[in-house]
Amino acid sequence: MSELLFYQRPTVLNKEVHKSIRFSPVADFRFTNKVNSVPLLAIEFFEASRDLSVLFSQDQQGQYFPIALLSLKNQGHEQVDEAGVWLGNYTPAFIRRYPFVLSTDKNVCFDADYSGLQETEGEGELLFTEEGAYTDTLSKIIEFVTNFEAEHVRTREFCQAATEQDVFKPFVLQIITADKKPLRLDGLFVIDEKKLMALDDSVVTHWFRQGYLAWAYAHLHSLGALQRLSEKLDTRT
Repeated sequence: MSELLFYQRPTVLNKEVHKSIRFSPVADFRFTNKVNSVPLLAIEFFEASRDLSVLFSQDQQGQYFPIALLSLKNQGHEQVDEAGVWLGNYTPAFIRRYPFVLSTDKNVCFDADYSGLQETEGEGELLFTEEGAYTDTLSKIIEFVTNFEAEHVRTREFCQAATEQDVFKPFVLQIITADKKPLRLDGLFVIDEKKLMALDDSVVTHWFRQGYLAWAYAHLHSLGALQRLSEKLDTRT
């Protein structure tokens, strides 16, 4: 999973250096404009599947990870309007945690280029008290990025289990755009429902208890959202 997809200047949060910094929540989501998908946590499949298609991709090591497909274009999407307002019914946690992220050594980092982090008096909420303790704002941020990391681990475990059972298959999207040009998205994968149905009973029981079975079917259910993305693309002038 590309942890730093949107982060231009990741910086470790330090209570001495950043004791006066104030945080204003993200209101402008145009920082996502150049991507057509973002990584997704497995626990998000249920809510995301009502609005977005959940597919799988592979990282540089060949490991599978889930993504929320935001658009059928090769680059960019239409989930954000010109004012930066998110138009979709569901915003992936990968986007919601910006500008913060938990580093591999468990330090809280932030994008120093994010305009909503500054030392202007009266704008935003302080992250540290005068004594250097966490404010409620920072405590909630830390809770969010920590939970994100924990669910990221569970998601990796789910993908590893699916890989071991060989249930992934390639999925190529080919459509004709409104201007009659062919568009092809490859490098995508889905769970093969036939292979899912053929799993041994012991595996099915384990997957059910781990929540993997529900996640697999939430993913398959989400493929219906491809039609909405297709309609949105085809109506562009």
